[in-house]
Amino acid sequence: MTIDHRHGTTVSAHRTEAGAQRVLREHVETWWHELADEPGPVPDSPSAAIDEYFTRHPSDFYTTEVVELLD
Repeated sequence: MTIDHRHGTTVSAHRTEAGAQRVLREHVETWWHELADEPGPVPDSPSAAIDEYFTRHPSDFYTTEVVELLD
């Protein structure tokens, strides 16, 4: 997974989708304040928080890719 943001790109690998979601949620909670002067609270649902953040943020985005781990 990659998260592109104004400070660069964060790259991480996760065994499960839940692991990737946790990292995305942490990014959202850390940078939520960048959405507006008064962005409101972070949604309780992790998927809703992730969707809203990356929809509203003017420059952050993420990509995920499923790969097979060998050996």
